[in-house]
Amino acid sequence: VIENMKTVLIVDDEESLLLSISAGFDRYSSHFAVRTAENGKQALEVLESEDIDLVVTDLRMPEMDGFELIAYLNHNFHLFL
Repeated sequence: VIENMKTVLIVDDEESLLLSISAGFDRYSSHFAVRTAENGKQALEVLESEDIDLVVTDLRMPEMDGFELIAYLNHNFHLFL
């Protein structure tokens, strides 16, 4: 891992969109590591196991929607919203 590399978590229930966004970050792989989750619950698993610098989330998703995820992040992590 590169010292100044940032990790971005993309959360969306549409697999094709996750793949497309991840592919878009490929050219910046020396600056950003991309993690993905298909819903808020999967995002929490990633957030509990890795240091994430930026979360980009869909709002309407199954399991736990983006609003619930944002509320959880706001309550449990030091955030800059």
